[in-house]
Amino acid sequence: MKAKFFKRFIIVLTVLALILFFYNQIVKIKFGTNLITYLKYSSQITKEEKNYLENHGPIQLASDITAPPISYYDEDKQEYAGLIVDYANYLSLEMETPINIRMYTFYELVENLRDKKIDACDMFFSEARSDEFNLSIPIYRLKTFVISSKTKFASLKPSNLGGKTLAIPKGDLAEDYISELLIKYHSKSAEFVHVDNTKMALELLQKGKVDAAIGDEVVVSNYWKEFDVYETQKYNVELLYEKDVVLAVNKEDKQLLSVLNKGILQSKKTNIVSKVQQKWFGISESIRGEEIQNNAILSLALIVMLIALSLYVWNFLLKKTVKEKTREISNAKENVSLILNNLNTALLIVDIDAQIIEYNKALLSLIGDKEHILTGKSIFNVKVLNDILIEKLPDSIFSSATNVSFVSVYNNRCYDVKISPYISQKDNLRILSIDDITEKLIVERKLHQENKMMAMGQLSVGLSHEIRNPLGIIRNGVYLIKMDMSTETKNKAIAMMENAINRINNLIEHLLSFSRSTADRYVKEDISVLVENTVTLMASKLKKKDIHLEFNHTGNKFVEMNLESINIILVNLIENAIDSFADDTNEKTITLDILAEESALKIIVADNGCGIPSNNLESIFEPFYTTKDIDHGSGLGLYLVYNEVKKYNGDIAVESTVGVGTKFNIFIDFERVEYEN
Repeated sequence: MKAKFFKRFIIVLTVLALILFFYNQIVKIKFGTNLITYLKYSSQITKEEKNYLENHGPIQLASDITAPPISYYDEDKQEYAGLIVDYANYLSLEMETPINIRMYTFYELVENLRDKKIDACDMFFSEARSDEFNLSIPIYRLKTFVISSKTKFASLKPSNLGGKTLAIPKGDLAEDYISELLIKYHSKSAEFVHVDNTKMALELLQKGKVDAAIGDEVVVSNYWKEFDVYETQKYNVELLYEKDVVLAVNKEDKQLLSVLNKGILQSKKTNIVSKVQQKWFGISESIRGEEIQNNAILSLALIVMLIALSLYVWNFLLKKTVKEKTREISNAKENVSLILNNLNTALLIVDIDAQIIEYNKALLSLIGDKEHILTGKSIFNVKVLNDILIEKLPDSIFSSATNVSFVSVYNNRCYDVKISPYISQKDNLRILSIDDITEKLIVERKLHQENKMMAMGQLSVGLSHEIRNPLGIIRNGVYLIKMDMSTETKNKAIAMMENAINRINNLIEHLLSFSRSTADRYVKEDISVLVENTVTLMASKLKKKDIHLEFNHTGNKFVEMNLESINIILVNLIENAIDSFADDTNEKTITLDILAEESALKIIVADNGCGIPSNNLESIFEPFYTTKDIDHGSGLGLYLVYNEVKKYNGDIAVESTVGVGTKFNIFIDFERVEYEN
C-alpha cells in the first residue's frame, strides 16, 4: 500500500512540476520574467507604496539623449521625445504619480544615477549592473550590432574583433561584453575608440578611421539614410547580442522598484509596450534581414509537449482507474451486506405485493424489534412501518416503476422516505429507504442564516472583481481623450468618465468592506477626531439636504479599538440616517452620542426622519433588504453594521416610529473580544 501511494505521489509531483515548468516558460516568453516574479508584481499598488510616492514627489527618469528613436530631443517641437517618453507617460498614469523626463549622454545618466541626482534610467541588463543597481523586470528586447566595411573585411564576426579598432559610445555595455568574449576565445584585445554617441561612431566608420562601429539596432537604423551604411555591397552587419532593456534604480529604492515592476507588468498585460514600439520602430525586422521567431517556436513546442504530457498522464491514470474500479466492484459484491448493515438509514427490498424480501440492521433499530424475522412479512403488518408510510404512500406504488420520495412525521420525528426500482425493473422489486432527518433539519435551520451571509460575502468579492476590470479601460480612455479630442468635448468626456470611475470605486469599496473580515488590529484613537473625520466625509451629503448633525461625547478621550470596524459602523449609520429624511422635512437633525470607556463604546445614532414601519424592523439587517429606490440604497449598509457588531459579540437594537424618527443603540467591548480570542 505504501509503495502504491509513493508511486502515485511521485507521478502527481512530476506532473505538477512539469506544469509549473511549462507555465513558467510561457510567462517568461510573454512577460520576460519568471513565474514567482510575475505573481509577486501582479498585485495592485499597496497603501505603503502610495504613501511612498506621495512623499517622494515626481519621479526623475533619465534616458540617453543620443539614442533616437528610443529617446532624443525633438528640435522642431522643442521637447523630449521617443519610446521611453511615451512609456514614461503610461507609467505615470498607472502609478498615479508624475514622472519627469531628463536626458543626458548614456555615460552621464549612469553617473547621475550613482550620485542620486535621478531616480531611474533605462539600460541593458547585465550581471555586473545588477550588482550595482536594482534592475526592473524587462521592458523590451533590443539588438546590438557590429558594423564593418566589406571592402576592408570579408566578414568581421564578434569573435574576430581582437586587434581591431572599434568606435563605441562611452559607457556602452558592449565594451565589457566584447572584452570578455575575446578573453574567452584567447584573442588579442580590441582597441576601443570612445565617442559620445552612435552617430559619431558611424561617422568614424564611414571615414575609415576605425575598423568597425558598435550600435543598437533601432538607433543605427535612424541614421541609415544619412550615412548610407546599409548598402550591402559596402558593409557587414553582424549581431553582437540581443538583451533585455530594464529600468535601473539605486539599491535602497526598493519601493520604487516594486512600483515600477507593477507598472511594467501591467503594461505588458495590456500590450502597451508593443503599441509604443510599433509607433517608434514600426513592424520590427532585423537590420540584417533576419526574422527570428524563437518565441513563437518555443511557445508552440511547449504547447505540444504539454498536450503530449497531458495525454500520457491521462492515459496512464485512466488505465489505473479502470483497474482499480474493476477491483472495487469485485470487492463491493463481497462487502455489500457489511456496508448495508453499517448504514444509519433503514433499507429494505420489497416485491410488488409489499412483501419484505431483504433488510438491514438499521430497520430493526427503527421498529425497535431486533429478534423477529421480517422476511416474508408485509410492510403494512409492521406497525412502525405502517404508521410512517400509510398516510403518504401513493396507491399502487409497488406496481409502478416510478421514483417516489416524501417526508413523514411519526412520534415527533421526521423521516425522509424514498422508493425506487431495484436495479433491474423486470425483477419487480423496489428499494425502500427510511432516514431519520430530525437532527439534520434542526441544524439546517440554525445554519441557514449563516450560509446566507457567507454567500453574500462571496457574491461581493465576485462583483468587485467584475467591476474592477473596466476601470482600467475607462482610465485609458480618459488618457486617450485628453490627447486627441477637442477641448470642449474632451472636458465633457473626462468629467463623465471620472464620475463613472468614482461611482464604481465607491461600490467596490462598499462591497469589499462587507465581504472581507476586517483586520483584528487594535489602536488607541481619539474618538472625537474619528467622529470629526467621519462627519467631514459626509459633509457634502449633510449640507445638500440641510441636515444638522449634533455630536455628544462623554467618558474617555482615547479608546483602544478596531478602527476599521468603527469607521464602517459610523459611516453606514449616518448615511442611513441621511437617507431617512424627505426633502420637505423641517429642522432635520441627526444626533450622535458616544459613551467611551478604555476599550468599550456605546454608540447611539438618532434621527427625526421618516421612521421605519414596525413590520419592516425584523428585516432591516438582512443583506440587500431595502425600502429605498435603486439610486439611494443597495440594502447592504445596515447588514454591514450588524455584521461588524456581532463579530465582536456586541449588541445592536433599533427603535423607530413612523413620522417620528429612528434610533440605533450599539454596544461593543473590544477588550472582552480580544481576551476571548
